[in-house]
Amino acid sequence: MAFFDVLEGAEPYPPTPMAATNSSDDDSRSCGPAAGVVDWRAGAPLPADRATTIPELVARCVAAHGDATVLLDEGRRCSWRDLDAWSSRLASALAEHLPAGERLAILAPNGAAHLVVELAAWRLGAIAAPVFTGFGDARLRELMSELAPRAALVADAAHVRLLPAGCLAFAPERLWELATRPATQSATAADRPVAADTACLILYTSGTSGSSGTPRGVVLSHDNVASQQAAFAMLWPEVGVGDRLASYLPWHHSFGSLAERLWALCRGATVTLVPGGGRDRQRFIDTMRAVRPTVFMSVPKIHALVIAEEVLDRSCLKWAFTAAAPLPEALFSWYAAAHVPVYEGWGLTECSPSAVITPPGSRHEPGVVGQPIPGVDVGVERGTGRILVRGPNVMLGYFKRESPCLARDGVRSVLDSGDLGAWTDAGLKLSGRADHVLKLANGEKASAAEIEAILHAHLAVHHAVVAVDGELIALIEPRHGHAGVEAVDAVRAYNAVQAEPFLRIARVHLVAEPWTIENGHITASMKVARGRVLQSWRSWRERGGGGFMVVDIRAG
Repeated sequence: MAFFDVLEGAEPYPPTPMAATNSSDDDSRSCGPAAGVVDWRAGAPLPADRATTIPELVARCVAAHGDATVLLDEGRRCSWRDLDAWSSRLASALAEHLPAGERLAILAPNGAAHLVVELAAWRLGAIAAPVFTGFGDARLRELMSELAPRAALVADAAHVRLLPAGCLAFAPERLWELATRPATQSATAADRPVAADTACLILYTSGTSGSSGTPRGVVLSHDNVASQQAAFAMLWPEVGVGDRLASYLPWHHSFGSLAERLWALCRGATVTLVPGGGRDRQRFIDTMRAVRPTVFMSVPKIHALVIAEEVLDRSCLKWAFTAAAPLPEALFSWYAAAHVPVYEGWGLTECSPSAVITPPGSRHEPGVVGQPIPGVDVGVERGTGRILVRGPNVMLGYFKRESPCLARDGVRSVLDSGDLGAWTDAGLKLSGRADHVLKLANGEKASAAEIEAILHAHLAVHHAVVAVDGELIALIEPRHGHAGVEAVDAVRAYNAVQAEPFLRIARVHLVAEPWTIENGHITASMKVARGRVLQSWRSWRERGGGGFMVVDIRAG
């Protein structure tokens, strides 16, 4: 692919205004702004002299950690001084093609090229938009049509045809030619001024609730991103130069790009990229063993893998972090026996992404995900239990869509997350999602999320979705290496402790084929696409076939 493949036939795209009125969350939930009395808790104040834009943040990183190796991408070693110089040269090359406020799509895997093109876009006051390429051609074409990028980094030449007419496409090879060529002008000549509220990033959410699972673009500002880095620095000041992370979490998702990658880089730690983004199990295991991470951030599924494969070196692991779903108690027990602290957190793409994290030294309590992070207020609405978030981390809005769960509280945006919870002495305790409260035939209600969390805690259950079909049912994918009967035993154990008969699961539907990203049952951020799973189950119920095996356990 040439440096710029110009797709002819369209006029330049006008800048798209970023609406910042009313919102929802990472899971395409439908919810309304809270109107009742809210019990707020506030995080510690952020430093008055903190960075409020990404260029300012980068400048501080160059000054503090300029020559330290912060990124290892197979054979390429990157320091902050390298990243700064490369992104400056690339920004100069892109400047005439990428006006301020326009979008630059990234159809490329985790890697140094991905990071450098983001930094270049931010220098130009443009908006980086990394997109998961596993969505498939049809969905990618739709997203590119909506995004209307002026330029795109494209790793797979086959994806060029999915870009809108008029988009300028370039390959990673050409990026490196431009980024590493001898500088012919001032390193900051192409830089444009940006403000704290300037849009800088669009992250497409998972879309787990709706039947279509259509992602929505969350628009984040410079200060959304910068405020999180200031909060993380206050929470974990012990992490810095000399620390090591093995990174596989995808950079098109907020957990991987902002809560792991950018935070670690800003601390001067060394991030080693797992080849293939962690999709090759053996390469992931081999990289983990070679890196010997001092900090490990992941989701429960991968925590289970690294523990089972014994790849963590407990002699150097300072702590582990878990998010996205409840971590089974057996895994907490393993970390406790190894004397490795485990932090939990809760958040969503729409709050950049963290809102609460368990404080250092706090005792683990099931279901409790922590206290508000510095700079952020978290509230629980009385009567409904809806969790609200306000602070510099709350998104600007959704790209080209209304945001019905974003309200204003004076000068601050308030996000209605759609999640439910309650305050305890230990912190925020989650109780499910407003759109996952199931109404039973007898008029009673049950929380699908609470029941699913209990089932997920069983080692034989990989994924579970609880629904109503006259009575409660559970759709379950057994964990690899475990028989279906073991997963059914998990349901029997749940039923055995339910005093109310209507809270017992009547039937288990064991899936015949694993839920994957490719078949649409798992999202790009490795969550269950609940709406898609239920759609598949309803289709099976109507038409039959081999999609599920039914186990009636009422007699048990």
